[in-house]
Amino acid sequence: MVCCWLVADGDKDDWNFLVGFYFCFITLSTIGFGDYVPGTSLDTSAAQEKLILCALYLLIGLALLAMCFELIQVEVRLFVRSFGVRVGLINSPTTSASARR
Repeated sequence: MVCCWLVADGDKDDWNFLVGFYFCFITLSTIGFGDYVPGTSLDTSAAQEKLILCALYLLIGLALLAMCFELIQVEVRLFVRSFGVRVGLINSPTTSASARR
């Protein structure tokens, strides 16, 4: 979303910053209403370039979004596990290992 938007290119598509931000959010959240499509009001070669840039944006953006969700999931698991150990719902890994000996 840093470049809201290379694809927007306000001079040719008549998109302002808000429309570019809306497009970025809707596209990366995979809602994709289709109300704004980059490169529809351009000649064919420029439209193809915009669609290629949009496809690259989607690939990189969705990969980064998935990575962020994975990192958040790991942190939540660690927090819940440590909270469970503190409350006594889960045996701590060191306690269960020493109890077996």
